Amino acid sequence: MTMEEHTRREIAVGGFVLVGLTALGLLTLSVSGLALRPKQRYSLVARFASVGDLKRGAAVKIAGVNVGRVGAIKLTQLQAETRLEIDRGVAVPADSIASIRTSGLLGEAYVALLPGGSEKDLAPEARVAQTEPALDIVDLIRRYVFGGSAKETKRGEPPLLE
Repeated sequence: MTMEEHTRREIAVGGFVLVGLTALGLLTLSVSGLALRPKQRYSLVARFASVGDLKRGAAVKIAGVNVGRVGAIKLTQLQAETRLEIDRGVAVPADSIASIRTSGLLGEAYVALLPGGSEKDLAPEARVAQTEPALDIVDLIRRYVFGGSAKETKRGEPPLLE
């Protein structure tokens, strides 16, 4: 094998490795939910009595379609305040309800926005007035197994079963 053939083979192998590493990098970005160009988003605020297992970066969905993510969660006035980063172009009616749900029985928590019928939309940095806290599955099972009254609830929470 001549020196020229050897150099061509090294260049071809190097190009193949470079293409493979580029594909692996793009796949990693895709799976992690990151983007090369971040989407244009605006923020809404929602306060919940309990966020359960909701985490920063969790999905925000309307009708099952991802329309944003949870940007931050912090404690404010003894409530969990979440910052919802909503994709620009998605209008959220002013009387919408923010609810914490899970994918499947034990899946990941996400915020479901249930649009209302208002003609007005929430402005950026506005607060979603109506919220529903996360259901505590362990508490529900405990009540069922140990025969706890359905009307016995934590302070400030409505009865779960009637």
